[in-house]
Amino acid sequence: MKTGGRRHLAALLIVACALALAACSGSKSAPTPTPTVPPRPAVYASASCPVGAPAGQDMQCGYLAVPENRSKPDSHTIKLAVAVIKSTSPNPAPDPMIYLSGGPGQPGLADNMQAFSKTFAEPVQSKRDLVFLDQRGTGYSQPLLGCPETNDAFRAALAQDIRNDAQNAGANAAVKACHDRLAKDGIDFSGYSSKENALDVKDLMHALGYAKYNVYGVSYGTRLALEVMRQDPQHVRSVILDSTLPPQVTPELAQSATFQRAVNTLVSGCDADTKCESAYPDLESTYFALVAKANQQPITVQPTDGATGQKATVVVNGDRILSGTFQALYDTSLIPLLPFAAKQIATGNTAILEQIAQQVAFANLDIAQAMNVAVECNDTVMSQKASDVAAATKGVRPEILAGHLGVSTAAELKDAQDVCRLFGITSTVPGTTDPVTSDIPTLVLAGEYDPVTPPDWGKLAAKTLSHSYFFQFPASGHGELFGRRDCAIALAATFLDDPSQAPDGSCVSSIAEPAFLTP
Repeated sequence: MKTGGRRHLAALLIVACALALAACSGSKSAPTPTPTVPPRPAVYASASCPVGAPAGQDMQCGYLAVPENRSKPDSHTIKLAVAVIKSTSPNPAPDPMIYLSGGPGQPGLADNMQAFSKTFAEPVQSKRDLVFLDQRGTGYSQPLLGCPETNDAFRAALAQDIRNDAQNAGANAAVKACHDRLAKDGIDFSGYSSKENALDVKDLMHALGYAKYNVYGVSYGTRLALEVMRQDPQHVRSVILDSTLPPQVTPELAQSATFQRAVNTLVSGCDADTKCESAYPDLESTYFALVAKANQQPITVQPTDGATGQKATVVVNGDRILSGTFQALYDTSLIPLLPFAAKQIATGNTAILEQIAQQVAFANLDIAQAMNVAVECNDTVMSQKASDVAAATKGVRPEILAGHLGVSTAAELKDAQDVCRLFGITSTVPGTTDPVTSDIPTLVLAGEYDPVTPPDWGKLAAKTLSHSYFFQFPASGHGELFGRRDCAIALAATFLDDPSQAPDGSCVSSIAEPAFLTP
């Protein structure tokens, strides 16, 4: 189950263009004040569901009509796809839980919502409604800011021995083509930001008639959840942050460092396990030697592309070993296998490489890439400087920096910002990168091995949340609700029952460190 992770395998497709600001009149007389035009109200209408309900669930659907850009009186109207799974209680609590997907750009209704079967959802659904949303530009919302151009370029690149820097350049060219197509349809990319997304959530919950509501966010969805706390504090009852992305961090620049932290955690975890240390005494050296060798002698495998059902040729060089490991560390179930896999691949076992490639190579191709670009540009990218890159990558192993997993050079930052300018975004939305300060009760969940949103980011967010509870899940990757299903959803349900009290975390403390696979 995908957990809403950020897609940086192909490239950070993040960019924006310029907001045209009208010059003030030079007249000697006093300027005429511009009248304040109130934003058009959001309108909700029921509709047939565009996707099937999760197993055993009855579901009601509709669309929320909102302005594409609330700061512009003449803005287009866009439609957001919504699904509500009603509580199984005859007397449900008046405050539902809304689920916010990651990405940015991951669909909500056709993706993680499908895991909310009647059995899985019972701890929460037995008390309250569950609300799901395809964020603006994603899934079944209209317009869709998806980019088949980038997916086609990504699949074509996989079949060739291309290093990540060249692959990233190709991805940027593809996202420019996607931009040009969408721009012809009149898309206002400046309207796709976490602030606008948060106001969508506020408008939706009001339109559905909920006076108070609870928010669950995963990965990018946590940044959005924090922004909802900022934009609608009087109506948010509680928040759950799963794999936290605080607004004050720069994820594009930090990715190399967060990946190295996860690799270090894996090596340390193996060294602390007697059997693992005995089987793989030089795991770190073995792994980085494999990366170097694969860059010289790539390995070709043929996993099945889940979207097409067809075999696909994937040329695995060292950069793709890094990218694949990054993606594999998201998945809690794969973590115990990684030392064994590194050793086996290093000794020529390509079968296990093909199995892993099948699970990670095509992850996140359902993300709406143009929405991803616009949100990243509006939220963070244009506020970053070349000096920030140097600070973020200081101390990172050269092999990881050479793999170009994130923005690791000043030139790459310039490329990303050039894409932003193409999209019409030249600055970040004011206040977006400020920490969120709040006393709204908040449950913060983190995974020990998470390669993209490390536990320290959860702690950082919690510093300015005066009524927060932090739990780190041992042996876990990215997205605890699905990685640690029974424990995480029970913890969430207990917290929602009474957010004023720290929930019982005994199930978290009972989780053992990874049972690493050994020969």
